[in-house]
Amino acid sequence: MTGDPTRAGTRSPRLLALLDYDGTMTTHECNEVALQPFVGDPWWKLEEEACSDRMSHADVFDRQVALIRAPRPEVVRRLLEAPEPMPGLREFITRLLERGGEAAIVSAGIREAIEAFWERLDLPPVRLFASELVGEGPDDGPPYHLEFSDALGGCPRCGPDCCKAAILHRLRRPGDVVLVFGDGPSDLCPAREADLVFARGHLAERCEQEGLDWRPLTDFGLVLDEVDAWLASR
Repeated sequence: MTGDPTRAGTRSPRLLALLDYDGTMTTHECNEVALQPFVGDPWWKLEEEACSDRMSHADVFDRQVALIRAPRPEVVRRLLEAPEPMPGLREFITRLLERGGEAAIVSAGIREAIEAFWERLDLPPVRLFASELVGEGPDDGPPYHLEFSDALGGCPRCGPDCCKAAILHRLRRPGDVVLVFGDGPSDLCPAREADLVFARGHLAERCEQEGLDWRPLTDFGLVLDEVDAWLASR
């Protein structure tokens, strides 16, 4: 069933959906599954720094990647093999675009892995703001670092050029209803400025603590019906 884009004789506002990739559109944390074995216990110690707001998620991920010494083909292969899509993702993207909405992927994750995931699902094109895995050694191998999207902004919490909320500001039009989808510390800044948040994991805990308007993300196929019910109740 396709959600009705009209309500009480008037057209609903345009929906702008900002989606994190890893652990949000995928059933599990793909970077963790694919890359943590290369790093060992230091991966978890750095992760705790992000969850406790002692370091930005972007800085943590960059440091984690810098610890990898595996050749680039092996790193990329593991990143491409790890992801499985969340239920209903294809239906959500298709219905959102059909009703005139916009979707954008905003992630510190690695561009080539996200593009391969999207192509595998044969989903329509959307804007992608992601990171480049840069190898400084022979054959683009280790040591590695990340080059984040230049569309990210700066804030006291995320640090310079690492805040996802800047992309929300860039894409939001007057009258838009902004939906943010995420699971981690880096999604909190855009979640604070969203109209409605669909959250998993750490982000769900933070949304609850801060009293944000949010819903658990369990199945993307249910999202637009939830949004329409929420719009009708406002």
